[in-house]
Amino acid sequence: MDLRNLILAVTCRCNLHCKYCYLAAQSHGNDMESTVLANALALLPHSGPCHVQISGGEPTLVPDLIEQVGERCRAINTDISLAIQTNGTLLTHELIQLFTTFSIEVGVSLDGIPAIHNSLRGKADDTLRSLHLLELHNIPFRVTTVVSADNVEHLDTLVLMLSGFSLCRGIGLDLLVNKGRGQALTPPLAENLHRGITNLVQMFEKVNNRRTTPIQLRELDMCHHGRSNRIFCRATAGQSLAVTPDGSLYPCSQTMYDSSFAMGTVFAPDIYKKQPLTAINLVSKECNDCQLNQQCPGDCPSRIYYGNTENPLACIMYQAIYASRIHYD
Repeated sequence: MDLRNLILAVTCRCNLHCKYCYLAAQSHGNDMESTVLANALALLPHSGPCHVQISGGEPTLVPDLIEQVGERCRAINTDISLAIQTNGTLLTHELIQLFTTFSIEVGVSLDGIPAIHNSLRGKADDTLRSLHLLELHNIPFRVTTVVSADNVEHLDTLVLMLSGFSLCRGIGLDLLVNKGRGQALTPPLAENLHRGITNLVQMFEKVNNRRTTPIQLRELDMCHHGRSNRIFCRATAGQSLAVTPDGSLYPCSQTMYDSSFAMGTVFAPDIYKKQPLTAINLVSKECNDCQLNQQCPGDCPSRIYYGNTENPLACIMYQAIYASRIHYD
């Protein structure tokens, strides 16, 4: 296995109760022990570029573990990039200093304007306060948005709101995952998803025409590169591992706690067996006539958890982006 992407779920705990959390995170749960963390990081290569993502639960609940990740990674390999995915409700000056010390890139989960975000996650005011705090400390950040029926037709207003933050560098779209609490939420209808993504891309064009530094749409960037030039889903390439707080190993965060994808533990890894994920890409029969051709990044195994195998929502999303990008370019 050529490990290039390591996802550390440093805690099961979360201070929010997001409607769609596919891990069903609660206010209680386990934190990763130092021995688990050390064994997980020992799986990283000692040379060459690789990436470590600090996640949870909510990782800012355990700042001591964030610091341990930074210190240990710098000792292992100077070519490791670090990032954290947070709900942004608990950021402090001290945490941001920690990010600065270890050059930790910041991703914040934000699902829409305050009313929408509050209905899905809660504490929108705290998250927006943290975005302003990041700006105060001159820390660039990216936003990740979970797309569901509740916000799909309002994604353009999110871009408009983020245009007021000079250090917002990008938005990534995660489709609703049919696991955990996500099973109780409704995925967007195909026609609504197509319309919502089209409006989103058009708003990007309007906003970026007025910005010195554009806000990037991750999925649009993937369409530019195409799957032949860039690996989007590291798990399907056998380059990714996700580690739960108890040290169990899985190909990616979406497959965590699914026994059919288990790959041992950090103490007894089984990471050299055949990679159990199958990428959605254009070699599949139903994709042969797709207009995306080689532009599709081959989104990770969306048929597993996104449902609708005949017309996966991931495909609808990329088709809408592909159709809109001509105007965006």
